[in-house]
Order: sequence, then structure tokens, then C-alpha cells
Amino acid sequence: MVFSRIISIFLLLVVGFVARKRKILDATSIRAITNFVLFISIPFTIIASFDRSVPFSAAADLLKVALLAIGIHLLSILISKLVFGRFSEAKRKILTYTTVFSNCGFMGFPVAESLFGKTGLMYASIYVMVFNIFVWTYGIALFSKRSVRDHSPSRIKDIVFNPGNIAVLIGFIVWILPFALPESINYAVALISASTTPLSMIVVGSTLAGLSFKGLFTDRAAWVGSAMRLLVMPLVFFVIMRMAKLNDEATRVTNILVAMPAAAQTVIFAERYDADVPLASSIVFLTTVLSALTIPLAAQIIGQ
Repeated sequence: MVFSRIISIFLLLVVGFVARKRKILDATSIRAITNFVLFISIPFTIIASFDRSVPFSAAADLLKVALLAIGIHLLSILISKLVFGRFSEAKRKILTYTTVFSNCGFMGFPVAESLFGKTGLMYASIYVMVFNIFVWTYGIALFSKRSVRDHSPSRIKDIVFNPGNIAVLIGFIVWILPFALPESINYAVALISASTTPLSMIVVGSTLAGLSFKGLFTDRAAWVGSAMRLLVMPLVFFVIMRMAKLNDEATRVTNILVAMPAAAQTVIFAERYDADVPLASSIVFLTTVLSALTIPLAAQIIGQ
């Protein structure tokens, strides 16, 4: 069942890939769909994930996911500093970013919902909130010359008032309200939320179709980065969680999000800050394609 659901999700990726190759989608339309997913679809999915049928006892697990996510990102940064020291600065930035940041949004939401239902989506929302904070602090500082301690108003606005965080706040308020919202509103939110999985995967597939594959199979750094993202990091945190005797649903959702491929925006950041774009493209492509094999495997191991 797990394998068939994940394969179904990846078939949507193929649709996006073919649509780009057949010129049904171009760079402009992909950018428009991406903006819709980021600013409308995913926020509505987050709001819908705070399902009132989920008991309030899950609130403690939301805090647990947040703490686990913080620990995962901090330890990933430390591991990257230890592993990638011998690479050039240009490659080290890409390798570090892809090791620290998984595609926990575009791919994480569909997989979390498929495996764990609404509760899994709720936990994933909290994880992505922490992810966003690290992206807009450490991630930007990694690629640019701006300090992690940059407290400029625009930076703080990006960190605090991004659509994902606002959606988490709205969803939490709706979840704890003493009354349910009208069914017409709930149904509209559910309809928009349902578009996230197909649109997200179509965006990922169409993005892959537009990447340059020059040196894809010959760049050693691309294979090192892919192995770190898909094998080493998920295994490290799985072992840590088991040693700490953590194996509840919140922990399993967190583990599966770590097993996602490299974050799709790696290529965007590489282009924006004149980093190693070919390496970024290679790692995003390799990890996304290979994750069709590694995610079902990770799901089976984590579910044990």
C-alpha cells in the first residue's frame, strides 16, 4: 500500500516532466504555478491539516516535532562542516545546503499525508515552519555574505510572516476554537488543499525537465551530495531516534521528512547568488529520481 501510494505521487512528477518537454508548460507558467502552490495551495493544506477530529492531546507532539526539527537542522549543519571541508567553497555551499535542507514541503506534504493522514500533515506543517526559519537565516547566510545575525526588518519579515507560518497560526486557532467553521468554508479549504499534491509534483517534474544535466553522472560531488541527502542523513537520524527510544507517530513523520530529496529551491538560490548551478541541478535531479526507490524503503524501515 505504501509503495503504491508513493509511486502514484511520482507518476505526477512524470506528468510535469512530460508537460515541460512537450512545451505545454514553460518557465513562466511554472513560475506562476510555483507561486500559487507556495502562497495559496500549501498554506491552505496547512490550515486543513489542523483537523478538529485530531485530539488536543496531539499539541504536545507538535512541540516535540518542532524541537526535533531544530535538532535535526543544527546537527545537519555540524555534520556538513565536518564532511565537506575538503571541497571548494563553491561546491561546499551546495553540498551543505542539500544536506541540511530536504524537500519537506513540495514532496514532504504529499508523502506525509499519504502515509500518516491529517495528523501527519499537521506534524509536517510544524517541521516546515522550523525549516523556513533555518532557510531564511542560515540558508541565506550560506549563499550570500549576509550574517545569520542580520536582524534587518525585511529579513525578520521573511522569517516570521511567511505564508507557511501564518497558515500554521490560522490552522491552530481554527483547531482550538470551541465551534466548527461552516461546512461551506471547510469544503472550500479542502478543495484548494487537494490541489497541493498534484501541483507540487508537477512543478518538481517540470523543474527537472528544465535542468541542465551537463556532468550529471561524472561529477563526484553530485554523488556525494546525493548519498548524504538520501542515505546518510536519514540513517543517522533514524538511529539517533531509535537509540533515544523515540518511535511514536510524530517521530516517524519527522524521520520521513528527513528522507526527502534535496530542496527544489537549491537551484534557485544557486542561480541567484552565482553559486555552482550545475552541481545544484545535478543533486536535485539525482536525489529526486532516486528517491522513488529510497522513500518507499525509508517508509518501510521507519514504520517498523
